[in-house]
Amino acid sequence: MKRNSNVAALALAALTVWDLNALGTGQPIAYSHKVHIGAGLQCLDCHSGADVSARATLPSVNKCMLCHAKIATNAPEIKKVAGYAAARREIPWERVYGFDSSALVKFRHSPHFRAKIACAKCHGDMAQATTAQLLVKHTMGTCLSCHRQNHASEDCATCHH
Repeated sequence: MKRNSNVAALALAALTVWDLNALGTGQPIAYSHKVHIGAGLQCLDCHSGADVSARATLPSVNKCMLCHAKIATNAPEIKKVAGYAAARREIPWERVYGFDSSALVKFRHSPHFRAKIACAKCHGDMAQATTAQLLVKHTMGTCLSCHRQNHASEDCATCHH
């Protein structure tokens, strides 16, 4: 009986690992925000434009290679980044945050940056995130609550087309 329970436990463990791998992050590179923030990088170092434009950009392969041409060059994930750079291809990052087009939301980062809303307010504690993942679920309620707390406009046209 003990052998059967051990086999069952191993099968369950294998299935769990398979499920986690199957789910994955959907990202082509296993990027750790925790490692990069721990090294002293700020959000705008990689996500340029969030302070001055509507969208925060996803980092280009050239931006990654500014550091990784010399740092951690033998790491498997950095070799993948270098491969994209050598092929002159952008990394096909999957955007993690965004609104469904049916919501008709016209979200702009720059007004939030100017209002000194911390990135973590909408994106969660990325300093602890080991993968690019959704940490905060945005709803009209969470946005309106924040607008009220920060005395921002609650007019529908502020955020919707």
